[in-house]
Amino acid sequence: MRILSEINYVGGLGADRWIGEGFMDAFETLGHEHFWLEAGNNLESRLKEVKPDILMTSQGRVRKNDLPALASFRKNGGKVVLRVDAYFDSDPETADILINHDVADIYYGEVEDAWMERFRKTTGKKYVVIANAAHHKMRPGKPVPKYKCDIVFMGDAKVPKKKEILKVLVPPLRKKYDVKVFGPNWTLKDKILRIAGFLFRKAGLESGKNFIQKIRMTVPPEDEPALYSSAKICINIHSRTEDIKDHVILNERTFKIAACGGFEICDFVPPLRKYFSEDEMVMACPSAKSGDAARADDKNGDWIKDWFEKIDYYLKHDDERRAIQERGTKRALRDHTYINRVRQLFDLLGIK
Repeated sequence: MRILSEINYVGGLGADRWIGEGFMDAFETLGHEHFWLEAGNNLESRLKEVKPDILMTSQGRVRKNDLPALASFRKNGGKVVLRVDAYFDSDPETADILINHDVADIYYGEVEDAWMERFRKTTGKKYVVIANAAHHKMRPGKPVPKYKCDIVFMGDAKVPKKKEILKVLVPPLRKKYDVKVFGPNWTLKDKILRIAGFLFRKAGLESGKNFIQKIRMTVPPEDEPALYSSAKICINIHSRTEDIKDHVILNERTFKIAACGGFEICDFVPPLRKYFSEDEMVMACPSAKSGDAARADDKNGDWIKDWFEKIDYYLKHDDERRAIQERGTKRALRDHTYINRVRQLFDLLGIK
């Protein structure tokens, strides 16, 4: 089969690139052809050019002038898989399309079920959770000196809903432990490079843009297994609003760290327990309650104390840490790769 997938632009450093590449490699490993639908592409023209069997796109990419092309594509047997989120009705045009038009065969997203009940009630359409995952080729790496540390964090310092929580969680750890931080926007040099890359992109100079993006990549994808396996603890922090409320989407790193052989301590994200048990991955819990007896509806940020305590504890208990890591890695590689997600998608579409 031929799959056409949306991406902002090939070569970017955003999450859409890594998630998109994970799906792409899974499709190709299973014997299918994959093509990109970039931000500047016309949907109708791209559909005619690629002639896909499946179109994977998102609510923000579908506009009213795309409706005839989508209807024709589906009438001729094509399948549309449309990613939606909790803010599906924030844009009037998007809301109108989702409420008054049936443009897709599957409406899916990473937002967990309970939070998408409003989508179901408002649109009358079924919503399916297809969680993020790890690349199916990821395996535990061999520790290397340049990544060796007590604690590592990989992530973008500029994500608006993550900046405030990063200020609370990262600086105190740097005062006590050997902490390494990787990702975009942590240094002045990288911020300048980001602006330069944007200017190259605006000017249509693809070679210059790609060169800048390569320089900005602090950890090459092939180094991620070594990065996570070289640190004693890999901290995983999700995007949050200023008052540090809880979160209902598991980021891709949740699964990648485990698949690469890293020991992960995750911030308070209750849906984690759908994918990893308490003895497979450590999660901070609010209200000083032990284990997962914590209230899933707690939104006051009082899991932070437990988060720091668990970091301190597992840095002192090597055997427990390694045992949890080994179980988590086994679970991730068995159940949470993009091969698993593609097979889930095919099951939903009735494709064998």
